[in-house]
Amino acid sequence: MEHGYIILSIVALLFISIYGFAYFSTTLDKKRRRKAEKAEIEKEERKLIENRKKQALRDEKLLESMRRREEIQEELKMLEVMKRNRERKQNAC
Repeated sequence: MEHGYIILSIVALLFISIYGFAYFSTTLDKKRRRKAEKAEIEKEERKLIENRKKQALRDEKLLESMRRREEIQEELKMLEVMKRNRERKQNAC
């Protein structure tokens, strides 16, 4: 029993190191999961922002095409009026 304290301290150190390894690995795993979740959230946010930008561009193009459509309709009406006026002048002569 001369070396009893040494053996006891070695066994205690063994259990402490096993506990520390288990705690460290679970802590490291939790940290990795949090980091992955954070990266996923950031990725989704970037995707939402990109989708909003794309939707804004689509809306802008739609408004532009609607304005152009109205302009074309107005021009067609003006041409129709000019055609009628020309026909009236020809009928009057």
